[in-house]
Amino acid sequence: MNMRALGFCFCMALLLIGCKNKEKYAPPYFETSNTSIEQDGNSPDSELSSGDIVAVPFIESGGVKYIEVELNRTFTVRMILDSGCSGALISVAEAQHLYSKGVLTDEDFVGKSKSMIADGSVVENMVVNLREVIIGGKIICPNVQATVSSNAQAPLLLGNEVLNRTASYTVDNQNKTINFKLN
Repeated sequence: MNMRALGFCFCMALLLIGCKNKEKYAPPYFETSNTSIEQDGNSPDSELSSGDIVAVPFIESGGVKYIEVELNRTFTVRMILDSGCSGALISVAEAQHLYSKGVLTDEDFVGKSKSMIADGSVVENMVVNLREVIIGGKIICPNVQATVSSNAQAPLLLGNEVLNRTASYTVDNQNKTINFKLN
């Protein structure tokens, strides 16, 4: 085992030790489908032009909007659209699951970062690289840095690092879609 893999495993072990719930946890919004999201019969490689609008359906629950996102062309998850979050966030349980399935590899471990959470305290987290985040089967965002929360039940958040890669987005509550305008 190389040093990077050992470091990744060590960080995962430390984060898991700190979790209260040591049972295996799969978030209720996690989907184990290995198929890619396709919309209108088009693959993620479909040609899109500047100014095109991609309408992505959302599910609202508990006052938050979830959209389906494909990670590394392998797993589909539901993430909360969170314009108040600077980046992307996944739980340690999610990171461990993705690592065990080969979606995250040793090379995807980037290091650590410090972040301020909602109560104002500063926490240190692991950071991983999601090689591709695909929204709506059409918007491909390469190399998204995701913070790994030590809270095993933390929700998956899709924040401004990804949202800022589009020209704009609007929420259509009547049709239950997020409409992304491309650059």
